[in-house]
Amino acid sequence: MELASKLYSERFIKILGLILLFIGLVGLFYGPMEIYCFYMFSEGGKFYYEGFQIGSLFFAYLVIQNSAYYIIAFLLIPIGLGLFKLKNWGLKLSLNLLYIWIILGISILSGFILSVPQLIQKLNLSTLVLITLILVLTGIVIPFILIKIFNSRSFQLVFKPKNSNWIDKVPQIILLICSLNVLFILQLHSWALFQFIFPFFGKIIFHREAVLYLTSSIFILAILTYGIWIKHILAFWGLLIYYTAMLISIILTFNQYTLPDIINILKLSSYEQTQIIPMITIFLNMNLASILVTFIFIVLFLCIYFRKKLIKNNYT
Repeated sequence: MELASKLYSERFIKILGLILLFIGLVGLFYGPMEIYCFYMFSEGGKFYYEGFQIGSLFFAYLVIQNSAYYIIAFLLIPIGLGLFKLKNWGLKLSLNLLYIWIILGISILSGFILSVPQLIQKLNLSTLVLITLILVLTGIVIPFILIKIFNSRSFQLVFKPKNSNWIDKVPQIILLICSLNVLFILQLHSWALFQFIFPFFGKIIFHREAVLYLTSSIFILAILTYGIWIKHILAFWGLLIYYTAMLISIILTFNQYTLPDIINILKLSSYEQTQIIPMITIFLNMNLASILVTFIFIVLFLCIYFRKKLIKNNYT
């Protein structure tokens, strides 16, 4: 019975690995192909409109969409291979992705809940309840169940013993914190697409004024991420200071500005103002700041709670 259960578990894991590998390969295929969209929207292209350029809303959307394909490939191809080969590092990477999934799910759910007072004017109560249930199910319940399954002893016994692979040597919490930092760095890069917009302790700055601040934010977090990877005590304290400062800056700024205010500051083209913005009005009522705030709170909590694992023993 136990042998049959193990065989079924192996089969399930390998099938899951193949599915993830296939999705990753699809992302890798679509990534370069979708670059052609920029030509279609540029001057002379089929979908060109006046104002499409770096800093425009749709240009940013295309870059983010195209980047998503590469991110999917980067994440799912190694995880798929690891699961299919029943490697322990595949299990660790899978758990890391599930932890990120649930953290993002909690962050998005908090943003949606705090947006309800604004959204109730656009959507009826039953729709809001349905969306909330979907977010809870897909963002929290499903990854939580998968984490429990992947962490179960019977599931882990299917995988091959740890070896000298570098991923096996990295503690799960360090892998997670560094991954969350990379995710935040990518998010900071997205600000550069929106005319280098930056929340600076109660005011919105952009263009040349914001370049140094945004670039420094990315550079500092990259250095701190390496420091966390090698478990340096200065990186630990630096990360706490960094995210605390970013948290205060975001809260102070988004208490002063709403998304429609920021859209007006960006001075988008008339086409985007009249044709694209009305299509995403519902999203302009979302409390996007609370998504970032919740994300940062979770990172800070993880750093403080697991501080002993983030610092070398000779520092403590």
